[in-house]
Amino acid sequence: MKAGLKFDANGNFKIVQFTDLHEGPNSDKGIDLMNKILQYEKPNLVVLSGDSIDGKCQSVGDISKAISHIAEPMEGRKIPWAIIFGNHDDEHKVMSKEEMMKLYMAFDCNISEIGYKTFDRIGNYNFLIQGSKENIPKFNVYMLDSGKYAPTFIGGYDWIKLTQACWYKRTALKLKKKYKSIIPAIMFFHIPLKKFKEAWETGLIDGERHEDECCAKTNLGFFNKLVNTGDVKGVFVGHDHLNNYCAELKGIKLGYAGYTGYGGYGEDDIPRGARVFLINESNPADFKTWLRREGDKELRL
Repeated sequence: MKAGLKFDANGNFKIVQFTDLHEGPNSDKGIDLMNKILQYEKPNLVVLSGDSIDGKCQSVGDISKAISHIAEPMEGRKIPWAIIFGNHDDEHKVMSKEEMMKLYMAFDCNISEIGYKTFDRIGNYNFLIQGSKENIPKFNVYMLDSGKYAPTFIGGYDWIKLTQACWYKRTALKLKKKYKSIIPAIMFFHIPLKKFKEAWETGLIDGERHEDECCAKTNLGFFNKLVNTGDVKGVFVGHDHLNNYCAELKGIKLGYAGYTGYGGYGEDDIPRGARVFLINESNPADFKTWLRREGDKELRL
């Protein structure tokens, strides 16, 4: 890892989640919005939760240009950043996800990893955030590749594989054994779980739901594994551009970041933006989260 992540002197750590940029070789307004949000929020970490690029990229040169556009807001401010893949990132069929991940990892401030590889998934990894006064981890961030599309005989979108669930469980148990306690965590991937709708119906915290959850038809019980393991306190995704709600189910916040980019589908009356997380090391399991969106008076610089 290039840069150690650490709570600041006030015991705080801030994450900004951008998602669904759908960037191409020609930079668009999404990058401007990223710059405005980062200038205002000044986070310690940026997470890009999938569909950062799409089929508008038709060559290796296009992909390199698009990724360079995406990197600039963080690299220019020296903010650590990490990515996961969505269902559109490799639809250009020009580069593999591993080749693209190496492009991202080449940037000075990028802390992504190739990580655990299984099936067509790459970029399953985690990183720890150390306490402000001692090098003991107080918080953990999991990154997972939720895949693309289910087999045609099933239809719809893919799901977190059992091998990934086992990787997560092993990682959580190793951390618990090493540090003799459960380290609270947040998890990012692209495609929502089926449990998101149940959470919306029973445990709304904030935000809006303007479209059906586009999740897998298959449920392998991954959410129950998170509940039973006990470390993950939030799961946050992208994918459904018009949803930006955060709800809670069985002690786990389930939420969307909405959408950041202008290169995919959208609605004029549903602003683009990002989700922000503020974690305090005195009680990291109870993190705060909110939306920062275009049109907010704070961003009118």
